[in-house]
Amino acid sequence: MGVAFSRLLQTIRLQRDAFIWMDFNDRATGDAMLFVALTRFLILLGGGWTILGLTTNLRGLEILLAALINAVIFWLAYAGLAYGVVRFLFQEGGTYAVYLRMTGFAYPTLLLVIFTARLGIADVAALTLGSVWFLVIIARGITYESDLPTERAAIAAVLAFAVWVIVSSILNRGLI
Repeated sequence: MGVAFSRLLQTIRLQRDAFIWMDFNDRATGDAMLFVALTRFLILLGGGWTILGLTTNLRGLEILLAALINAVIFWLAYAGLAYGVVRFLFQEGGTYAVYLRMTGFAYPTLLLVIFTARLGIADVAALTLGSVWFLVIIARGITYESDLPTERAAIAAVLAFAVWVIVSSILNRGLI
């Protein structure tokens, strides 16, 4: 897991080596899923829940399970949307597995919600900051994986996110 955390740091710093590693390492998909689950769990803890509160009563377990399912659905759907936008709208290559890895390794940026809330920044601003950082990482990964210019990769990342917001609103699910 030490390798995954060092690759996570490289991803957060937008270093190309992290995206190369994600491209050639199948194990990175499992690491990405763990980062998604761990991030969602830490967001719950940062939101005031305790480990005992989440694990010792039915309501806590229900909230934990719903949050984890929501996070995994976002991970799978957003990766698919980003892949679809690049593949079908921009007519470029790439593989869905690499998009899954990129999305999973970018997901921990949403932990900014916890840190900015402690600073007194509004939830919307905190979520916006985390989302922008998330989208920057995805755009950088798309640039690597699909050879799209940076501007088009950013458009693809934002467009995939916009489609997610629309679809999740229609289905009345959480956004992230």
